[in-house]
Amino acid sequence: MKPFQNTIRTAVLVAATGCVMMPAGFADSAPAPVRGFTGWTPAATWEEAMLSGNGTVGAMVFGRPHDETIILNHARLYLPATDPMKPIDQAGRLGEIRELLRDGRFVEASRIPVGISLEEGYGGQLWTDPYMPALDIRLSMAPSDISDYSRGVNFETGEATVRWRDDSGHVERALFVSRSDTLVILRIKGTGLVSGSVRFDSRPYEWSQRDMIRENIASTQIGASGHWLTFRREFTRRWEGNPHGVEGVGRMIVKGGEIEDAGGNLSFRDAQEVLLLVRIEPVEDAKSSRVKEMKKALSVFPSDYDTLLDRHVRIHGELYNRVRLSLGGGEEHRLQSEALVLKARESVTPAMIGRLFDAARYNTLSATGIHPPNLQGIWNGSWSPPWSSDYTHNGNVQVSVSGLLCGNLPELMKAYFDYHDRRLPDYRDNARRLFGCRGIHIPSRTSSHGWDIHFNETWCMTFWTAGAGWAAGLYYDYYLYTGDRAFLKERAYPFMKEAALFYEDFLIPGEDGKYVFIPSYSPENNPGNSESQASINATMDVMVAKQLLRDCIAAAGILNTDRDRIRLWEDMLERMPEYEVNEEGALREWLWPGLEDNNDHRHVSHLYGLYERIDPEIAADPELTEGARRVIEERMKIRRRDQGGVMVFGMAQMAFVAANLGDAETVSDLIDWMSSRYWTPSLATLHDPGNLFNMDLSGGYPAAIIRALVYAEPGYISLLPALPASWEKGRIEGVLLRGQLRLKSLEWESEKIVVTLHSGKTQTVTLKTPGEIESVSLSGKGGIVRDKTSINLYRVNLRAGEALTLTFVRKGKDATDA
Repeated sequence: MKPFQNTIRTAVLVAATGCVMMPAGFADSAPAPVRGFTGWTPAATWEEAMLSGNGTVGAMVFGRPHDETIILNHARLYLPATDPMKPIDQAGRLGEIRELLRDGRFVEASRIPVGISLEEGYGGQLWTDPYMPALDIRLSMAPSDISDYSRGVNFETGEATVRWRDDSGHVERALFVSRSDTLVILRIKGTGLVSGSVRFDSRPYEWSQRDMIRENIASTQIGASGHWLTFRREFTRRWEGNPHGVEGVGRMIVKGGEIEDAGGNLSFRDAQEVLLLVRIEPVEDAKSSRVKEMKKALSVFPSDYDTLLDRHVRIHGELYNRVRLSLGGGEEHRLQSEALVLKARESVTPAMIGRLFDAARYNTLSATGIHPPNLQGIWNGSWSPPWSSDYTHNGNVQVSVSGLLCGNLPELMKAYFDYHDRRLPDYRDNARRLFGCRGIHIPSRTSSHGWDIHFNETWCMTFWTAGAGWAAGLYYDYYLYTGDRAFLKERAYPFMKEAALFYEDFLIPGEDGKYVFIPSYSPENNPGNSESQASINATMDVMVAKQLLRDCIAAAGILNTDRDRIRLWEDMLERMPEYEVNEEGALREWLWPGLEDNNDHRHVSHLYGLYERIDPEIAADPELTEGARRVIEERMKIRRRDQGGVMVFGMAQMAFVAANLGDAETVSDLIDWMSSRYWTPSLATLHDPGNLFNMDLSGGYPAAIIRALVYAEPGYISLLPALPASWEKGRIEGVLLRGQLRLKSLEWESEKIVVTLHSGKTQTVTLKTPGEIESVSLSGKGGIVRDKTSINLYRVNLRAGEALTLTFVRKGKDATDA
């Protein structure tokens, strides 16, 4: 490498890691990355492994010095455990289902789809195909006593590193999954020579999984020859569009040592450095192999770790560093991860929240690429992961991607849209066969295909109709953030129209002329006076449909098209059921006479209208706003009883709602709970306190924090709408706002607030401050005037491509102190 190029490489790594990596040797202890973690213990289970990923391939590193396991995953690998079946013909008996529901015979109505499925050969409830491991890398090195052990992940580079000292001196293994080259790259080096062996292996399975593996895996071949490792697995069930198996190829490169292949292993001896390049790919056709092509591709990559890392960091590091949060210093910035997790169980500090914010963003970035994160992101070490580690569309997936737009990663949001667009033919089948409707219907759960096949008498998920409308809301939100008119015209609006088309056929008028949503379903709750989750007029279903119709009207107006459809949608909006509150003043979860609320539940589905954009009907009606607050108060009784409790993504949704209601105290409680018991020592996230590896919180945690600091709609910004009292001062940078705006920085303390906005277009926005302001000053191009109707509203003029900094001195403070 030329001196100038070496200077560039060093500068990139210094910027990303905050320290200079010394190539000539090792420090006595591992340098703690500025954004990342170090720890003192290897992973005891795969759930505690260090994480790396590029959105297509994921790696889980245990960190064991002499007997290492690295699990590799691929985003497309769902084990085809059942033959794909089209949805049942529920539409043929929809009239009967509706009649039973009107008569209050909800259990009988929910039994009909189950009966149809048995008649049509389902043989009982079908599960979504499970997310499966691709292969293991097994690495052995000569055992000896060790000292100075550490493991850690650098969030800015994506490297998972293990370091220790033994009889040979200092040893380091570093791994990352390259975004630039779609490779898993592992380096082993030390102050002395290193020796050991590497092989590919199948992920072990439990005895209870034996029959499932034998039934669904047709064959597995593992090889080692020369300096190559190979792996091939074929599935028993195969269909077009789904992988028929998986192949992996590894190329070993040693410097100053020897390689031998023996017994399926590649052994290296007396090497100065070992580099292993691995590529895994789904098998598209079981009759052919791409091993030769993969070997050829691996042969042309540079055999230099730092060169490959630089290429990756330019992409990953730029994405990761777009947003930064600081809530203050303290010893928590220096704590090893095990200590951080344990101390957070006792008491949460702002500094801890800042570190977990960094970890959560890293997890979601690393898990998002060709697909959005599934329940476990992109990682899995089990053949039977909880809930198949699928895509659960009644809340989980939406929470997992909730931080992408506001977190200034809009291009990653397209993985969510790509996933749905590829399954549109299946969604059309769902609408037609389940409801006799045109348009699209997204099921509660999907993995390898998009057909709605997972339901039973209790979980009557074929009655839930809000999936496509919810997804459509995110399509339109992407446009609101980015202003990408081509995306609106070519992808968002066509999807939105198909979602609306379903409602045009599905909705029927009641006796009062208002539409009735029948069947209906409020995930995953049942009315307090009913044994069944089957229902009529679930508030969530109504909210989703209203938002969809409003968005379609707005999008058609922007695109100057479909005037006849606008009139139809406006008429449909007029015929929608009105929101209602119950006798206690809380927003009702079912808008149907006789159905009682049930607050002993982990979801808040009927507050959907406050998850992302604030429902204008709620915003305009104080009674409804107060009704939403009452719902949160009731649901918080359960959460307080359990100090958070199970299903952490439900807490994230509650935090979204509380922030949009300006309830800083509740936001603070929820974020503290989410910070306390839902993290592994590797700073992966969990579904329940101390249990169930799950990535929903990794998306929802930063989203909840951002919502507490800023809320925006096109033409409107609210600063610090729900700032927890313990966050006395802080700074956030790089947040994306609706309306083609970027919050370059927002800094606050007791005396003042300083905000810098960058606009993609010339516009005037209304800006709301938290409380009355004594004085305001500005720097940059633009202008500001106080709105005469309020003490904390301002009209801010922004110019396209320009930044404007506003300094607000709070009431009662001397402006000269600012």
